[in-house]
Amino acid sequence: MKNFRYFILLLALLMTTTAVAERVFKWVDSEGQVHYGNRVPPEYANKERKEINEQGRTVKIYEAAMTPDEKVAAQEAAEREARQKALDEKRAIHDRSLLATYTSEQDMLLARDGRVASIEALLQLTNSRIESMKQRLHSLTEEAASYERSGKPLPHTVETQINNLRSQITRNEGFIQEKEQELEEIGNQFADDISRFIELTADKEDRETPAQRIANRKETKNKLNVDLTPHDRALLTSYKGEEDIVLARDQKLATINELITLTSERIQSLQDHLADLSDQAVEYESRDQKRPEVLLGQMKNVQESIAQNEELLALKRQEKTSIEQQYMEDILRYRQLTASN
Repeated sequence: MKNFRYFILLLALLMTTTAVAERVFKWVDSEGQVHYGNRVPPEYANKERKEINEQGRTVKIYEAAMTPDEKVAAQEAAEREARQKALDEKRAIHDRSLLATYTSEQDMLLARDGRVASIEALLQLTNSRIESMKQRLHSLTEEAASYERSGKPLPHTVETQINNLRSQITRNEGFIQEKEQELEEIGNQFADDISRFIELTADKEDRETPAQRIANRKETKNKLNVDLTPHDRALLTSYKGEEDIVLARDQKLATINELITLTSERIQSLQDHLADLSDQAVEYESRDQKRPEVLLGQMKNVQESIAQNEELLALKRQEKTSIEQQYMEDILRYRQLTASN
């Protein structure tokens, strides 16, 4: 009898444990009726259901399975969100670059005018060169016509010069179109950047002031046990992070690189022009004619322009190296000033 009571007690304990271990689900059928149970009918297995505890509180929610259309829509929404996030990050980086590179709207206008002036100077030079080539082509075309009228064969040198001139004119006209398009893009980009800069600096009161930035670095200063130099203060007040220094460096290098490219192209254009003038001089010599003083003067002017632009190119390359070195030192110094230990 005593053993039988122990058996009944053990069975009760087992039943209690099983009951506690069982999960209770809540779901709604197609008629809108709420149901509770340890098992969800197969026809509602893909519908939303909730797991509840003994107090009736929801401890877990099982989402309804998505249809193929819903999966496609969810995927598209996730892709849109990822694209928007990437755009927002890019916009934030560009905003920091604007604030780190320029101190005022006037600075931006000066930067824009500098880039525009460089391209316009190159356009002026290229247009002048095209006009010179067209005049030369007109002269050679008339010469070719005179050979044709006289029934004489056209010399190979004349034919080659005509073909070369036409090819060079086409290339230079294409170059002008590219630079004119670039001018328009520069204007549009700076217009957008200026508007954004005004928007970003409209609420300066709400942003961290230079004095606050220095104050926030006070603990670092104490840890370093050094005095802040004027350049250190400039670093701390101008940039909020190392990434901003890199962006400022890249912005300045982009301008220098563009000037280097423009100057290199200008030198190449001048060298091509000098080659044409030299061909004309050789042609006079082949005819045992004296080279015109005008032609010699043009050659001298072009040679001087080449020398001047090569000197400018060397200076810009040296300036680029100096900028890279300075920003590298600034980045290393900034890391020291903002180090956490």
